[in-house]
Amino acid sequence: MNHYILIWSVCTYVESRVREEIPMEELERQTGFSLAHIRDVFRNCTGKPLSRYVQERRIANAARELLDTDRTILDIAVQYGFSGRTVFSRAFKRHTGYTPCQFRAEAPALARVRLCAGVYGVAFPKRQDDGNDSYANEMD
Repeated sequence: MNHYILIWSVCTYVESRVREEIPMEELERQTGFSLAHIRDVFRNCTGKPLSRYVQERRIANAARELLDTDRTILDIAVQYGFSGRTVFSRAFKRHTGYTPCQFRAEAPALARVRLCAGVYGVAFPKRQDDGNDSYANEMD
């Protein structure tokens, strides 16, 4: 079965609410499927869990704000749903290879990435010294 519309709906929903709490009940209403079904289809089609995708999109968008604004790391962390600077820093480093301070200081180039057909977002490169110089978020 082609799950294109479901994946597109999820990507669009997440990207449009990346700075907010994402109520999964609303995602169920928007798509017409149970959360269990959405999670299964998403993982099978993209190779990653829905929760990881949401966190990666939050980190990628926060990375753009780190470079484009003078807002504090704590303000950005809270805006993207992290409970504090430490939690945000750990997640940010796990996904990017940088701490938020290092990222802001080194200012690596961000790219635009295709999340799914017709949905684009910001992507961050992995650090060169970790042996992987591809973009961390790319989903084809």
